[in-house]
Amino acid sequence: MKKSLRQNALAYRERLSAGEIQVFEFEISASLVTLLQTFKPCTVGLFYPTWGEPNILGIMGNSSLNGFRWALPVCCESATDRHLKFAEYVSGGKLEAGKYSIPVPVDKKWVSPSVLVVPCLGFHRSGTRLGYGAGWYDQTLAGLNPRPLTIGIAYSGTEISNNFAQTHDELLDYLITDQSIIDNSRESQ
Repeated sequence: MKKSLRQNALAYRERLSAGEIQVFEFEISASLVTLLQTFKPCTVGLFYPTWGEPNILGIMGNSSLNGFRWALPVCCESATDRHLKFAEYVSGGKLEAGKYSIPVPVDKKWVSPSVLVVPCLGFHRSGTRLGYGAGWYDQTLAGLNPRPLTIGIAYSGTEISNNFAQTHDELLDYLITDQSIIDNSRESQ
């Protein structure tokens, strides 16, 4: 089932025009700034946009978020474990290709985000996230203590009406799309 959902979400992304993407990124970034302003300055794990994901990195330069620190995920694997670690990042900092050719900071100053912004290929309003299927975020969140507050980022057109959650899926506290902010935080406490 999830394979078909992934194909549909990717097809939706491919149909978007450059103009639509620009508008959606603006709306998503504005909502993300609004939500982050409700928190005290902290370290926020962002993501580097790939495969048509919304580019939200511009929020790092927003003056209303002064005092916030930023990080990008780095895929780390061993013979027995795979998870994400987060390297501090400043806008314009040097990047290199990481796993899957996703850019990661050259300087690996590890930090523990209090807030984690997570890309969603698709989503259900309950906080269920559809990713690419490798399980990096689910495995990472399952192992973090304390668990950071999570904010999923998705295009509204990738909403899935039937909840596809499985027992290993880590639910998101918030979802931000180009049309809304969905708050599931009370349900996760």
